[in-house]
Amino acid sequence: MSVIGVVSMKGGVGKTSLTANIAAALASTLGPARVSVVDLDPQNALHLHFGVDDTHISGVCRQSLEGESWRNIALPSAHDVLCVPYGMASESERKEFEALLQSRPEWIGQQISAAGLEKDAVVLIDTPPGPSVYLKQVFACADMVLIVLLADAGSYSTIPAMESWLREIASIYPGVPNFYVLNQVDKSEMLNRDVVDILTSKLGNKVAPVSIHADESVREALAFQQPVLAYAPHGQASHDIARLADWLIDGLNR
Repeated sequence: MSVIGVVSMKGGVGKTSLTANIAAALASTLGPARVSVVDLDPQNALHLHFGVDDTHISGVCRQSLEGESWRNIALPSAHDVLCVPYGMASESERKEFEALLQSRPEWIGQQISAAGLEKDAVVLIDTPPGPSVYLKQVFACADMVLIVLLADAGSYSTIPAMESWLREIASIYPGVPNFYVLNQVDKSEMLNRDVVDILTSKLGNKVAPVSIHADESVREALAFQQPVLAYAPHGQASHDIARLADWLIDGLNR
């Protein structure tokens, strides 16, 4: 089993959409029952990209607090991706769950292992933006971490903080490969092109070799609760995401 964490230092970079769309692209190549997504973001939005209704089922927050297996909350989708939602939770439940994660640093990895997934499965974990107890849990179990950036000044300004945090976490969990993924790139804008060049120069081989172009179909796909590869399979974003998924498969030796 391979685990990919998807993280960001700031919100609004398309992290959750990218998590869902990469999962769908991986599933289209690897086949049914091979790809799952786990939502560790209290916003509980990841399942919406797959048209999955989680209103009648507990999520990872309540399920963990009740000591129950995540296997019972894995929801199938029409896109060959199993969805494990964060679930609806009160503020007190969220705080209690985060206290649990703080006290048991490898809890998420243990729950994923206990969920009964196939040995050749790939699990993507979506996290809330910024350093958090969720992020530490991801680094404790991940085989690879993707850091989502926009090609703008706001994302560029977060890199020093992210690099500092990565150095700190590497002292606890060394050897976890991490790569920056540039999302929503619009090379028709000069500033966008300049920032891409600066980021690529600054980060070097830590930038994933595939960037995701800005494509309105990604937002439209979410409105229809579909991955973009299902909604607009021939669009630029779909092409980029499929290439990124192929690169991930090679990196994970799947």
